[in-house]
Amino acid sequence: MTAAPQYRSIFTQFLEYTQHKNLPNGRSLHAHIVKTGDTGCSYIANSLVNFYAKCRLLPEARLAFESIENKDVVSWNSLINGYSQLGGRKNFIFVMELFKKMMSQENVVIVLPDARTFAGVFTAASALMDSFGGKQVHTVAVKLGKCGDVFVGSSLLNMYCKAGFMEDARKVFDEMPERNSISWATMISGYSMQRICGDALGLFKALVAEEEEHVNEFVVTSILSAFTLPEFVHIGRQIHCLGLKHGLLAHVSVGNAIVTMYSKCGSLDDALKAFELSSNKNSITWSAMITGYAQGGDCRKALTLFSKMHLSGLIASEFTLVGVINACSDGLTIGEGKEAHGYSIKLGYQDQIYIMTALVDMYAKCGSLDDARKGFEHLQAPDIVLWTSMIGGYVQNGENECAMDLFCRMQTEGISPNELTMASVLKACSSLAALEQGKQIHATRSSTDSGSRFRSGARSRRCTRNAEALRMAVSCSEECRQGMSSLGTR
Repeated sequence: MTAAPQYRSIFTQFLEYTQHKNLPNGRSLHAHIVKTGDTGCSYIANSLVNFYAKCRLLPEARLAFESIENKDVVSWNSLINGYSQLGGRKNFIFVMELFKKMMSQENVVIVLPDARTFAGVFTAASALMDSFGGKQVHTVAVKLGKCGDVFVGSSLLNMYCKAGFMEDARKVFDEMPERNSISWATMISGYSMQRICGDALGLFKALVAEEEEHVNEFVVTSILSAFTLPEFVHIGRQIHCLGLKHGLLAHVSVGNAIVTMYSKCGSLDDALKAFELSSNKNSITWSAMITGYAQGGDCRKALTLFSKMHLSGLIASEFTLVGVINACSDGLTIGEGKEAHGYSIKLGYQDQIYIMTALVDMYAKCGSLDDARKGFEHLQAPDIVLWTSMIGGYVQNGENECAMDLFCRMQTEGISPNELTMASVLKACSSLAALEQGKQIHATRSSTDSGSRFRSGARSRRCTRNAEALRMAVSCSEECRQGMSSLGTR
């Protein structure tokens, strides 16, 4: 179907204004349509919704949508995808509500969703980590036979991968009648995020063997993120060579992924070569190299590189500054750490939790506990990582009573400790010879852990370390008792 001849010129104008996001002209045309009474044409009405949605004026788009008497699938898609593309938790929640409303029997005319509807809804479900709602929508898509669409399939893949449901994701992937580079990249990225390196590599090899034309910058960056441990550096080198073969190193995202891979693998010489060969460095490139030096213990090189970045005129991101602050945690560079702190305030990052956590950790490791505590108290709602950094800082500096006081406050505020928090607290109990308190803390944590039906190997090992810390507390307490007893007999 096409627009009636008398509406074609208005429809064409709206398409042009939408493409260029020409809000003044679009609003003038809207006023003209209202004046002439042409809003009854579905093509014009849908164009209005789409125009305001693309201009990111969703309240106006919603008003235009509500004024349509007989909404069709284009009407619903314009609003659903408008909210989905704008992003933000509230908008994604509204997308899910819109879909429920679309499927409701209360509508005068029942409109069935199409591929564009499902793509927008799966994007929202993925962002919300709403696997339950997403699975319900998936069921509807299967009933309507829409899962064969490559864009629907890719959106569905992304939802399952982000939720960590890799078996469901792989089933969707294997059943896709058509795959594109986004499908492959999403599946590989899902395995990479879950650290399922073998399956990520196997899928990548299958892609190279079967559909090498789909090897692009998204696929290469996805597979590189799976191999960021020293034992995998040889695989990373092979993927680096493949990226070079396909001419993908010109993409800044690929260059960044290569620098990050070598840095995390501890191959800093290779990382530096890739960094220097990158012709289009951005803040991510610099951050990867700076963080690599900081994690490798070469703090001076990290700070020198940051100085070069600053002189190049690039503005540091919060992630760059985290790397710089971490580089100042050796106790000898607290002056530079304070300068980085001041610079972060200048850039407006003073309320960024990653920055504050790094600062608290840096000040604590440098023995400046007052500054660390100021940073901790600055944030209204510190997360568990920040609590753990501050408690660990006290323990590291021998302020065990302060650590226990802060731990009690943490419990009062309803924050559940993690394994790292427990290790620090039990160490404080050991130093204070607080045997009974250590036992109570350990018992509380053990009962919490036993509530989980399954326990991973990593968690078991952490529990073992906590038990070791408790045994240290018992041993220390017994020694103190014996010491006090021997003093009493003299």
